[in-house]
Amino acid sequence: MNSIYQLRCAIIKGNIKKVTTITEKCLQDGFVPSTIIEQGILKAMGVVEEKWKTYEYFIPNVLVSAITIKLCLNVLRSSFRSSIDTPIGKAVAGTVRGDIHDIGKNMVVMFMEGAGFEVVDLGVDVSPENFIKAIKKEKADILLLSCLYTVTMHVMEDTIISLKKAGLRERVKTLVGGAPITQEFADCIGADGFGVDAMEAVRKAKDLLQVDSYDGLLRYDKKIFS
Repeated sequence: MNSIYQLRCAIIKGNIKKVTTITEKCLQDGFVPSTIIEQGILKAMGVVEEKWKTYEYFIPNVLVSAITIKLCLNVLRSSFRSSIDTPIGKAVAGTVRGDIHDIGKNMVVMFMEGAGFEVVDLGVDVSPENFIKAIKKEKADILLLSCLYTVTMHVMEDTIISLKKAGLRERVKTLVGGAPITQEFADCIGADGFGVDAMEAVRKAKDLLQVDSYDGLLRYDKKIFS
């Protein structure tokens, strides 16, 4: 049983205690981050998705698997960064004001980093004013906005309006996502793009900045957890 297979099993079963060690073993066995993502993480996520759709898995199961993926990506992050001489773009990310949920946002941040982006994560409950300050300070190319509560969706529009008032709207692309967000809503508030999940967010970000795939780290053929 090779380490990639062990990693898939650990993610599917939500084995939080062993996933870090198994990920490190994958690297020791000579697997590059792109292979670990594609053959380990993504295949495992596909299995979890199917179990979710067939009601074999429920929200707690999916969340535990998501935690194992986060731990796995934390191990891979240094390898991602060491293999990237020049980022393909710089992003500012955060969950909007009034919302403290960050699982989806954290997934997007890690996958964006894995794809070659430099990401400044502002965390949760971020006001439009703080987004603007960070964009100016970091000279970001793209803004990633996340929310889970329907009552905080309007803050995304507030933030985009603040971008316009600050004279940054034409320079900074905006990408929105979260459970209540749809393409229609994104279009309505004037966002440049909408990502249904972390993988779609990476694809859309690359499209918005007109960059190609970076070192083959992320190549996706399907939407996961849609």
